Amino acid sequence: MSTNRMTKKYDMISRQKGVALLIHDFSDEGGGGDDRLTGEFSITMNGACSVVEDAVLADRYRQAHLKNNPDYPQFIVGQHIAILAVSVVSARICNINDEVIKWTVSSGSSHHQHVC
Repeated sequence: MSTNRMTKKYDMISRQKGVALLIHDFSDEGGGGDDRLTGEFSITMNGACSVVEDAVLADRYRQAHLKNNPDYPQFIVGQHIAILAVSVVSARICNINDEVIKWTVSSGSSHHQHVC
């Protein structure tokens, strides 16, 4: 990930390493503005976030990020743009039926939990 160093988000990440990231697998099939989101999962990932200080590694991550997001270089490349690395340690994967799978990197396993 990347973020501007002149933001509250950057300040908070610099002080507190623990993070929770929420992502969705929503897709925009067909590219039209009226298309419905078709994803089925929301995933909350927990882990530690750090600023990538190694210039060679940061550049490698930056180039990969830019390749996957070519329309947004203003958020990826620049003097004040930091590259962030998240080490995921656990996740909760919820499907559209509100069924949850918990996963941890330490056990390498997951188990189902139904949430009402």
